[in-house]
Amino acid sequence: MKRVCFFLVFCFHPFLFGQSIPKDFNALWKVKDYKSLVEKLEQFTVLYPNHLEAIEQLGDAYGRISEWDRASKCYEKLIRVKPDEANYHYKYGGVLGKMAKESSKFKALGLINQTKKSFTTAAKLDPYHWAVRWAQVQLYVQLPGFLGGSYDKAIAYAEELQSISRLDGYFAKVYIYEQMDEHSLAREYMKKGITLRQDFSCLNSKHHSEHCKINSNDLRYYLALAYLSEKIELNTAAFLFEKYISDFSSADTVPLELAYFQLANLCLIQDNTEGALTHLNHALELNSDFDLAKNAKKHILITLPD
Repeated sequence: MKRVCFFLVFCFHPFLFGQSIPKDFNALWKVKDYKSLVEKLEQFTVLYPNHLEAIEQLGDAYGRISEWDRASKCYEKLIRVKPDEANYHYKYGGVLGKMAKESSKFKALGLINQTKKSFTTAAKLDPYHWAVRWAQVQLYVQLPGFLGGSYDKAIAYAEELQSISRLDGYFAKVYIYEQMDEHSLAREYMKKGITLRQDFSCLNSKHHSEHCKINSNDLRYYLALAYLSEKIELNTAAFLFEKYISDFSSADTVPLELAYFQLANLCLIQDNTEGALTHLNHALELNSDFDLAKNAKKHILITLPD
């Protein structure tokens, strides 16, 4: 009888009724108070150690404060419980990649190999997972050749990405060809991306296609940069740069100071010198060694009337 009672108590543990994460946790996430969120989630996961959503959110929060090792342990636990969940493998690979950047060369090699495996697993589990294709593109572009970096592989993943989302695929190719100094090809795909966004099927919300969506914060930056480069839809470009900055996190790959720099360039095109200086100052507060911003600010101050 005691065994039966114990079994019943265990079965009716609140977790098994789908204990939800408290609403104030989501509020902390929205205001980017990740340290407070981590504290609350740590306490919550002690009470509910098998709450997968809370564990995932804790891993995400650790990532936002660059606690890569702790984040990796959260995702490892999730993978053990649900090995067929693509997003867990994707997030685990992303964290390992961040760890590799901060490790010794010997340790980085093992981490990079595991990063590749995790991304490959995620892609196999979910053929429509656009984010992992972006991650694979960036990984193979950024890796040196002796660690397996390959523009050919990056382009192959960009092709896969394009089959899921043409907009993402086009701008993945912009990113690759810019890194290869193939600027004419980069501009060709930039124009394709702009044309797609201006197409009726993308502008008309009733017929909005998966191929038109701005899926990530990084894509906001690249699309804004395309508008700026072509000197069209500058108000939209400004909105996208500002949205990139407001939503910026450790998951994004374009340095925040570069977004401020591009906003300054946009202001100069619009003859808004004061705005340009404000954005350049923000960029230099983030990175005092940012030569492009320093030179741009110096040039503006020289040309200002006494």
